[in-house]
Amino acid sequence: MALFVLSLLSVSLVSAAFAPGELDIVEVEIDDVSVDLLTQADIENSNVDSEAGFVVEEGAELNIRVLLESTTNVEDIQVEAEIRGYEYDDYEDISDRTHIYDLDGTNTAARKNARLTLNLPNRLEDDRYLLRLTVEDKDSPSLVRYVVLQVEPQRHGLDIADVAFSPGNTVQAGRSLLASVLLENYGDKDEKDVKVTVAMPELGVSATEYVDKVETDNHNVDYEDVPEMFLAIPATTATGDYQVVVTAQYDDLRETVTKTYNVHVTENLMFQESDKLVLAVGPESQTIMAGTTASYGVALTNAGRQSKAYILEVVSNGAVQATLSENLVVLEPGKNKVVRVDVTPVEGAVGEQMVSLVIRSGSDELETVALRANVVPSAGKAGNVSLRNGFEIAAIVLVVLIVIIGLIIGFSRLRKDDAEEEEQTYY
Repeated sequence: MALFVLSLLSVSLVSAAFAPGELDIVEVEIDDVSVDLLTQADIENSNVDSEAGFVVEEGAELNIRVLLESTTNVEDIQVEAEIRGYEYDDYEDISDRTHIYDLDGTNTAARKNARLTLNLPNRLEDDRYLLRLTVEDKDSPSLVRYVVLQVEPQRHGLDIADVAFSPGNTVQAGRSLLASVLLENYGDKDEKDVKVTVAMPELGVSATEYVDKVETDNHNVDYEDVPEMFLAIPATTATGDYQVVVTAQYDDLRETVTKTYNVHVTENLMFQESDKLVLAVGPESQTIMAGTTASYGVALTNAGRQSKAYILEVVSNGAVQATLSENLVVLEPGKNKVVRVDVTPVEGAVGEQMVSLVIRSGSDELETVALRANVVPSAGKAGNVSLRNGFEIAAIVLVVLIVIIGLIIGFSRLRKDDAEEEEQTYY
C-alpha cells in the first residue's frame, strides 16, 4: 500500500512539472536582435562578467520577444521578464509580464511569441545585469533562462528631476508664479548652455533661463539648480486649472525634454475686463395723475476697468409716452451718472402701465429695467410736475447718491487691500 501511494505521488509530481523537452524557450530577441541564452547551470559554472553581454543604454525601452515551443498541452502559462539589483527597485520595478495563455503541442510542436517591454530607469548604474526570463503556470516549477546585459550611460542624457512652484499650485490672477527647476544629468557628457523654459500656453506667458553647465558625476547622475523664473499671471485670467509646460533643450539645443504640471488660478475681481454695470433705480413704481409727468431716476456706475459707452432706450405702450434725459452715457472706470426717465400718460389712459429701459454696450444688451406707472384720473389742474413728484425725485436722487458713495468706498478699500497684499507678498 505504501509503495502504491508513493507511486501515485511521484506520478502527480511529474505531471505537475514541465517535463524536459516538453516546454522550452527557443529564441529571445531584444530590439529585433537575437541574444544568447544562459541556463541556471551556465550561471553557476561561469563568471557572468566573462560573458558577452548585450549592450543597452540606461533610460532605454527594451522590446523583448520570447519564442516558446511546447510538445505537450500546457495551460495557464505566463512569461515574465525582470531585472534585479537596482537600488530603487522598490520604487521603480523593472519587470513585465504577459497575460495567461495556453500552448497545445499535443499533436505537433506548437510555438508562440511572448512580447514584453522593459523601461530602464535613468539612474540604473553602469554595470552588468541579468535579464531573467521566467515561464511558469500555477503548479509547475519555473522554467528560467538568463540574458547578460551590459548597461551603459547615454552619451547625452538630461531630465527634469523636479519643479517647485511658489506660492504653490494655486495663484491669484494678477500675481506672479515662481518656478524653481532641478535638472538631472544622467548621461556620459557634461551638458553646456542648457535652455530651460517655463510657459503657460493658454495665457501666453513664459520665462527662460540658460544654465552654463550641467555636469555629470563621474558618469553617474548629478543635479543642477536653474535660476528662479517668474511668470506674470494676467490680471484678467478666469478661475480654472492651467497647464505649466517646462522644457529643457540640450546637446546644442538639438535634444528636448518636456514635463507638464497643473496650476490652479483664482480670478481677481478687481481686474476682470468684463462689462460691470451697477444700477440703482429710484422707486420702480409710481402713481401718476392724468395730465402730469412722473420722473424715474436711474444711476449707472461703471465698475469695470475700462471706459464704457452705454446706449439707453425706452420702450412703452401707447398709453404713456416716455423720454430720456440722455440716450448715450460714457463712463470712465468707477464713475457714475444719473439718468432721468420722464413718463407722461396720454389723454384717457388709466390703470397700470409699463415702461422698459434697455441698456446696451455696443451690440450687447446688459440690463433691462421695468418701470411701472399707475395712472389715476386727474383731481384738478396741475403743472407738468406735481409737488408730490418733486418730493419723489428728491428722494430718488438721495437714494442714488447713497448707493454711489457706498460703491466708491467699497472699490477704494478693495484696491487698497489688494495693493497692500501685493507689496507684502512679493516686494
